[in-house]
Amino acid sequence: MSFADRNFTDTFRDSLKDEGKLQESIALYEQSIAQNPNSPSAYHNLGKALQQNGQIAEAVACHQKAILLQPNFTAAYFPLLYAPLPKDSPLIDSLVALYREVIEILPNFPLAYINLAVTLSKQGKIQESIALFQTAVRLQTVASRPHLSQVEWNWASSREAQLSPRESADFIIIGSPRCGTTSLYKYITSHPQILAAAHKEICFFSEHFNKGIDWYLSHFPPPIEAHHFLTGEATPTYLTHPLAAERLHGCLPQVKLIVILRNPVDRAFSHYQMLVRRGTEHRSFEKAINSELQLLDGATETCLEDRNHWKDCHYIYKSLYGCSLKQWIKLFPTEQFLILQSEEFYANPAATLKQVFEFLDLPDFPLGNYQKYNGGDYQPADDAVSQRLREYFQPHNRELAEYVKREFAW
Repeated sequence: MSFADRNFTDTFRDSLKDEGKLQESIALYEQSIAQNPNSPSAYHNLGKALQQNGQIAEAVACHQKAILLQPNFTAAYFPLLYAPLPKDSPLIDSLVALYREVIEILPNFPLAYINLAVTLSKQGKIQESIALFQTAVRLQTVASRPHLSQVEWNWASSREAQLSPRESADFIIIGSPRCGTTSLYKYITSHPQILAAAHKEICFFSEHFNKGIDWYLSHFPPPIEAHHFLTGEATPTYLTHPLAAERLHGCLPQVKLIVILRNPVDRAFSHYQMLVRRGTEHRSFEKAINSELQLLDGATETCLEDRNHWKDCHYIYKSLYGCSLKQWIKLFPTEQFLILQSEEFYANPAATLKQVFEFLDLPDFPLGNYQKYNGGDYQPADDAVSQRLREYFQPHNRELAEYVKREFAW
């Protein structure tokens, strides 16, 4: 059995990183490929390690190779989707060619359409990306709801009508990052009366507003005659984006908003670990926190509300939940919010889902399995750094509890 094919490969790679031996990890995956050059998992694992080491181009090449070896190798599509490539990167053309090739081979594979649509969107090819998102959402909907394969999908009607929640999102999970939004969205869209968007994080009201409302609508199933379905998305960075609340309110003033919040210290460290894995964070956690604390030092409430100033603060600022929620509550009535706590969700997902379905006016739908999605295995943060953060967040946590009128066990 090759190294790459063992079940513990990801855990072993993570342990090497924790010991500062990422180069050794890369060498082991390269050895694995030499032993088994036709293993897509070996290339995928090497790609993850290379990306964590900041070798983005090499990582992209590895994930591409994994897909060439096995076009339906799902795991390789996601790091390509989030690879930090500039829009003029020559690698983008190679990705476009790859996804077109996969679509020729697997015309009913939604992920290839989604990745191609996202990549073309980066190139400004909006109309083609719209058509691809529409195809993807239809394919994945029919895969999960086979009885809808024969219904007519009238995309044109939703373009001609005035935008309303019935033609796009009935609900949106607006935050916060690293708080369980992926698992929550997966569970919610398992309900038989809810259809998923083409992909979870559309980022329209933050990063892609300039692409236009048709681009946004193409991510959702259109109204299907004789059927009543809800649909929605989950972009956890909406909560802290300086323009998202106003933009969303202007387009969807009636939409229901779900917020899930985690112990801010745990959230900050999890966010840090995610960016380390993506190869965009190379500082130690302590250095990253010190840098952000210096930026935030002496900031008044007025300063904190100017979120443009804190756009590069990923860890502490995105855990100052009360600051961000104030902007949303000024625009939306409180009855359009459901505020959840991550720790309660992790401990009893069925109870949290019941709250969500009640909020959406749907009957409860318990699941047989509550698999955890998009998690990460890593050593805990240094005790001294964690204690410093706990002290920093204490007054902000008290303010949040008073503001939303509920207690959090942090």
